[in-house]
Amino acid sequence: MRFITAYFLITFSLNAVGQFYAKKDHLEYGFNIGTYIAHDSTGVLYNVQDHVANSIHSIFGLNNFINPNSTYQGAINYLNAKYTTGNWLIDNSTIPVNMSYRPGFMIGIHLGKHHPKFKYYLDYNIAEIKVIGQSTIIDANPQASSNNYIGPTRISISGKERRNLFNLGLVLDFINEEDFHLGIPFEVQLNQVTLVSNEIYVDGAGQSFSVNHVPANLTNTPGNNNPSGFGFGGGSGLILTLDMADNIMISFGYQGYFAQSNFSVNLNPWGLQHTAFARMIWMKE
Repeated sequence: MRFITAYFLITFSLNAVGQFYAKKDHLEYGFNIGTYIAHDSTGVLYNVQDHVANSIHSIFGLNNFINPNSTYQGAINYLNAKYTTGNWLIDNSTIPVNMSYRPGFMIGIHLGKHHPKFKYYLDYNIAEIKVIGQSTIIDANPQASSNNYIGPTRISISGKERRNLFNLGLVLDFINEEDFHLGIPFEVQLNQVTLVSNEIYVDGAGQSFSVNHVPANLTNTPGNNNPSGFGFGGGSGLILTLDMADNIMISFGYQGYFAQSNFSVNLNPWGLQHTAFARMIWMKE
């Protein structure tokens, strides 16, 4: 009986020493750097057709070629010279424009507390992301078989967006070895989304135009260029942590979130967002 008791005590001690997080608990702090990929469902905000004070058609003053939109006069002059005055129009088959997000840069801070079998933490990250799309202007009277045929002109549409991400999380052990730790995080998230800029650009004209967005609960009203709001969600993923030096660690992780992006009462969809990151951590004894 004494032998069995001694065996279990020795085995437990060796196992505790062999774990990556062997101490009872400790605080840690650090910073995150990585990439953020947004769901395309909110890209429609930037397409200059559905959620703005002026559609693509009204921006170019297509109903009034004699006195078109003066702000975009340079682009209209370019199109009138290319196609002859008034002999061009927006290709309706490309409206609404399908906008898509590009992976964006993310940076933030991390604060956590570790126990031997789990960790809870708070992250604050800022993500800067871009969204792009396009439409076309075509000849109003195309004659493909004629030498006078003029091909389409591309309208490039772009937007920039900022997201503030507040994550409260818990990491559970998946693999806990002496040299590394693999954990499964579970997070709840509060996020703020803000439109930074939205522009339309006619290729060849050398001029961009800032788009006016419709304020929440109003229609056809210019003047609000930064719709924003708060949403929430949650998610999970996988985090690998490696020991770098005394009280210094580095983590690599992926997390997916099913979260709401709330720009207004008319645009607050849910979608799957993604983050991939590296995290430098300092442990406080």
